[in-house]
Amino acid sequence: MEIQAGRDLLKDDYGNYYIVSNASGDSLTIINAALYYAFNQLIDEEFVNKARKMYPNEVACGKFFADQVMQHIEELEKPDSTGSIFPIEEVKKRYDLHVKPIYDDSFHM
Repeated sequence: MEIQAGRDLLKDDYGNYYIVSNASGDSLTIINAALYYAFNQLIDEEFVNKARKMYPNEVACGKFFADQVMQHIEELEKPDSTGSIFPIEEVKKRYDLHVKPIYDDSFHM
C-alpha cells in the first residue's frame, strides 16, 4: 500500500472520502475531500463562469465541490488509474493519520 498526497483517496465506513494532503514516511495528513477542494478554490469570475457552465440552474456551491470529489473518484476507478481508493480502516493499520478539522486555520492557497 503506497499512498501519495493529492492522488489517492481514503473512504471511511460512512461513505466519506478523504484526500491525503501530506504524506511523510508512515504519517499521513488527511482532510475531507470536498473541504479540500472548497478551501483550494478562489471565488472569482473564473470560478463563477465555470460553475454557471456546469449548472444551468442555480445550485448550492457545495454541489460544485462534491462533484469535484466525484470526478476524482471516477478517475481513480478507471482501470488505467495510477491511484487508488483505500478503506480508511486498512490505512490506519499501516499509517499514523492526522485529520485536519474544518475549522483549522492552516487552509491557504
